[in-house]
Amino acid sequence: MSAASCFRNQNPGTVNVVLGAYDLRRRERRSRQTFSISSMSENGYDPQQNLNDLVLLQLDREANLTSSVAILALPLQNKTVEAGTRCQVAGWGTRRSGGRLSRFPRFVNVTVIPEDRCRPNNVCTGVLARRAGICNVSAPRDGRRGLER
Repeated sequence: MSAASCFRNQNPGTVNVVLGAYDLRRRERRSRQTFSISSMSENGYDPQQNLNDLVLLQLDREANLTSSVAILALPLQNKTVEAGTRCQVAGWGTRRSGGRLSRFPRFVNVTVIPEDRCRPNNVCTGVLARRAGICNVSAPRDGRRGLER
């Protein structure tokens, strides 16, 4: 699973998926696994409104589960993630649009925000004490900074 916005101007056939890496500038032969994408499944991504920014990627072969590569449990389909649930978001993304990829993964702890503070049918998360999150920061109705996703 990844952000659909990461593939907005990309041909998926030219993208490699890397699992088990920590430092993107080192080879890390013992832990790194590299894959091609055999198919992608979007869920109606809308870049203008930044809605449904998720994509499921099917890799060209099965990943080997190791101490560096594990299966992440996700909520069941159509299950609501309750407001106040703490989550962690991680990745090698950029700090700004068009910026350079981070060398090391970045992590941020976020909290699910109540539905009345974000667009309908979205899961909104944010770090309410500082400006941080996984993508576009918005101003919820109470004036605190949050993140719509």
